[in-house]
Amino acid sequence: VGTLLRSSVATGVSAVILLPKCCDVWNPKAVRSAMGCSFQVPILSVESFKDCVSLLRGGWGVKDFWAATMIEEDEGEDSNDSSPEPSMEHYSVDWISSPTALIIGSEGTGLSDKVRCAISDRTVRAVHVPMEEGIESLNAAVCGSVIMFEYMRQCRTQNPIDK
Repeated sequence: VGTLLRSSVATGVSAVILLPKCCDVWNPKAVRSAMGCSFQVPILSVESFKDCVSLLRGGWGVKDFWAATMIEEDEGEDSNDSSPEPSMEHYSVDWISSPTALIIGSEGTGLSDKVRCAISDRTVRAVHVPMEEGIESLNAAVCGSVIMFEYMRQCRTQNPIDK
């Protein structure tokens, strides 16, 4: 989590919101790896994913929720209205036209069941960092950081999508 806090500060993220079962950002190892960034970005804790969504929609006007996932395409057999939309590459998402939230799962278990359900019912969309074949996944901090730096690139260039 320290690496994600450093990347949050480095890319100008507005805040970090911790969901239940998140690792302790005040653990000495996390504080050390954050290199002081724990004190430079607002860190909020919420009781549930539902509370997080309410806070972000109400307090920050967030409309778009994206969850970092390793799914690169729709893995369902049938493409119907109830199946989730295919995951988008991180550089194909418009991160800057409206307030947006990025959800990053835990290192060990990934996204929570509540977030996975939200992806299935399309209240949260899936985003991924494309990789070469043969690589199973990136760790959560690397994946989140890559996506946050794309957000920063879009902010600096005012170019929402790399074409």
